[in-house]
Amino acid sequence: MKLSHLNGLRALEATLRNGTFSAASEELGVTVAAIGQQIRGLEDYLGVKLFDRHPSGAKPTPAALRIARQLTVGFSQIDDALSQLGAVRDAAKLRVSTFKWFHEDWLTERMPRFYDIAPEVEVDFDLGDRYADLIGGEADMAIRITPRIGPELTSRHLFDGGFLPVSTPDFARAHGLGPQTRDLTGVPLFRFSPTAGDPAIVGWDVLLARSGIRRDDAAPANRVGGVRVALSGQGLVLSSLLNALPELRSGRLVAPLGPRLHTRYTYGYKLVWSAGRSLTPAMRSFRDWMLDERQSFLAEASALVGLELH
Repeated sequence: MKLSHLNGLRALEATLRNGTFSAASEELGVTVAAIGQQIRGLEDYLGVKLFDRHPSGAKPTPAALRIARQLTVGFSQIDDALSQLGAVRDAAKLRVSTFKWFHEDWLTERMPRFYDIAPEVEVDFDLGDRYADLIGGEADMAIRITPRIGPELTSRHLFDGGFLPVSTPDFARAHGLGPQTRDLTGVPLFRFSPTAGDPAIVGWDVLLARSGIRRDDAAPANRVGGVRVALSGQGLVLSSLLNALPELRSGRLVAPLGPRLHTRYTYGYKLVWSAGRSLTPAMRSFRDWMLDERQSFLAEASALVGLELH
């Protein structure tokens, strides 16, 4: 059967169900003339008259009326089949909202392992500082750092996160830095961001006071700099563990003061999704994979830092 004949059957079904060519044209989004032409083409193909045409309008013939219900059922089944195929397609898609830096620092190197175990899943990341509306469907899942998860969301704890001082091995040797260091006078100090958000994120002045470490220096202790500053050998840098981990793993950076200045964030990282929706296979695969990655990350990070992390 040609596509034009299938279009004719669709036009016939819509006309029989709606009562007029005009109503069928509105439903199908074509002109009245196109409906009439498609039905005439079907009549020519079948050799069967489907409508009696009069100046007052077209009336369906008994032959057309006999198949009206079958046509409606048939097209309804086709629509259902297409919906099911669409659901299969959509079930393999996953939209995850998270921060750009978390994606770059933690997810990017790990995602190939997810695609190895779930090659059929297509993940689209929504990266930004704004929380996506999970209830409204802006994303399927999100990775958040938040003090509270409301009852409208379901969550799984990933890890606490934290920050610590890092430097190159050469910088640490040049300044005699080690776990027993009690004086950082003359050591250039940097922090990865101004104090904001999580109350655990503090500067060098607070950390030194807590740890009983001396620093008699005219230079400010809180110049802003990140891992790149540490890698360049410019100073001892307070860095997010997530950001520094690849360089600690490679040995390009070390944590010369040991674990004693590691500071845990107040708000942990969580994987969250709407409590009111059932998990799709893609969501379930991503959740299970994230929890597995959490375990391997914590084991590796704990060994590198010399501290049991959670």
